[in-house]
Amino acid sequence: MEKRQPLKRDPALVPLSREHHKGLILAQLLKSDVPDYKGLPTDIPGNVAYAKAEYEQRLKAHFEREETWLLPISKRAGGELADMARRVSKEHQEIRTAIANLHEASAPETLDALGRKLEQHIRFEEREWFRALQENKVL
Repeated sequence: MEKRQPLKRDPALVPLSREHHKGLILAQLLKSDVPDYKGLPTDIPGNVAYAKAEYEQRLKAHFEREETWLLPISKRAGGELADMARRVSKEHQEIRTAIANLHEASAPETLDALGRKLEQHIRFEEREWFRALQENKVL
């Protein structure tokens, strides 16, 4: 596979990319094989409470912006972008459900799986979906 050169982010996507940074911090917090972050919870009940708060305060609105703005653009463009839109929509629902199902006694593996899912989702959006949106000049 050829290595892609970094692509300057379209200014319209910059706010969403910045929000992705917070999502990656949440993903790292939930994963079991990463060091603790200073000032963030370190136990399961704390991580669950943090994840639910982050969802309500940031992630929910972020998903809604992507779903009301970028998903329709992608679907109209068809082809690869429509396929990506279906994937993003499906993953948003999976992440919503996983966060809703978290509770104070959730297994560490459950949090780890959610953290990994969230990380791969954000990486897909940043590295593939946003790139495709820009390269297809549909913004």
